[in-house]
Amino acid sequence: MTKKLELTVQIADDIERMLMNGTPLTTICQNKDAPSLSKVYDWIRSDKEFADKILTARKIAAQTYLDKMIIELENADAKNIAVTREKLIHYRWLSSKLIAIYGDKQQVEVDQKIDITWHNPDEDKTFENEIKNVSELGS
Repeated sequence: MTKKLELTVQIADDIERMLMNGTPLTTICQNKDAPSLSKVYDWIRSDKEFADKILTARKIAAQTYLDKMIIELENADAKNIAVTREKLIHYRWLSSKLIAIYGDKQQVEVDQKIDITWHNPDEDKTFENEIKNVSELGS
């Protein structure tokens, strides 16, 4: 019988730290001392606090990816510019999905209702009064 692996504070902290440093979760889980990828996904699914920490770590990692973009661009030369361009496009896309301020679309939502009505208090133009006025003019 195998021992069931439980999520500990140390395991969670290690995963979060590596994610924040830009290491993909699949790479983290390939380490011999790390839990399997499916186990981490089980914890994310069942533990909201851990899931929130993972999401926050990935958002922080997006900043790391942006820093890596600068280094990649500075080290680019004529031989590897196409590969560098592809990496930069991927990092930029990933950052735009994880951090809203880097997204392409800026959207402002307004939750207001405006009613425009015209009303002349001097004239009472209800339907009934209009009919009365027309009948008085006709007689």
